[in-house]
Amino acid sequence: MVMSNNSKSVLVTGANSGIGLATAQYLASKGFHVFAGARNTADLAALCTNTNITPVRLDVTKTQDVLEAKKIIQQNAAGLFGLVNNAGITKAGPLMDVDVEDLRTQFEVNVFGVHQITQAVFPLLYKAKGRIVMMSSDSGFFATPFVGPYCSSKFALEGYSDSLRREIISHGMKVILIEPGRIQTQIWNKAEETMKSGKHVQSIFWNEARAMGQYSIRKGKTSGLPPVEVAKIVHLALTAENPKLRYIVAENKFEYHLMKILPASYVDKIVIRKIQKVTLEEAQKDKQGES
Repeated sequence: MVMSNNSKSVLVTGANSGIGLATAQYLASKGFHVFAGARNTADLAALCTNTNITPVRLDVTKTQDVLEAKKIIQQNAAGLFGLVNNAGITKAGPLMDVDVEDLRTQFEVNVFGVHQITQAVFPLLYKAKGRIVMMSSDSGFFATPFVGPYCSSKFALEGYSDSLRREIISHGMKVILIEPGRIQTQIWNKAEETMKSGKHVQSIFWNEARAMGQYSIRKGKTSGLPPVEVAKIVHLALTAENPKLRYIVAENKFEYHLMKILPASYVDKIVIRKIQKVTLEEAQKDKQGES
């Protein structure tokens, strides 16, 4: 059963590209009024023509931006029914080569930023008995090697979301986690730029990290789902009378479910074999390219 949204307002963070942009556009097309937040509002120029979308400058790590965004919502909407915490960044590399500042930056956006914007608009959501949608990832339950900072932040987000849900559920509110797998977004182009920078080229783990990075980028660009598929699930999470606590958005959902129930030692063996296989294949491709 799906409830009528009755032109309810929703704040979507990180709405300038990828999943956030697709979500803002999709929700607007379904009758929601969307406050589309992004660090650079110039990126939201294309959305300004849609009367159901209000662009908002919003860096979730900046208190002033957060307070101003709340003020804009209060001035331009009767209330706030939904918050889609989509803003996030990715820091990658072998953990023993990742400096603490990169790790702090990762958590500053993906965890502390989520807390700051959620806490700020919570009174509006509480009044509307609204919903909070957290954009997690398959990396929130399956920790892949060489993406440790990102995985750590998403694991933290999952714990944060579970605690928050259990605190507010008796007050008529809902917290829903979305866990996308590979999605065709700009994240792969950014990952490619990071790889080319050779930041961790001196690492003892570089061969494996480079191979896994190249493999993931290629798969993400060629077999990732379009962002609108995630947007559809966000809409479902906001409108279903009894939404699931978690939604995996991927073609290989069965494999992900297995990873959640198999013993960690068994999953370790699967991952190690994968690293060895991919490293060998990438090395062979490099040789073929040189010949």
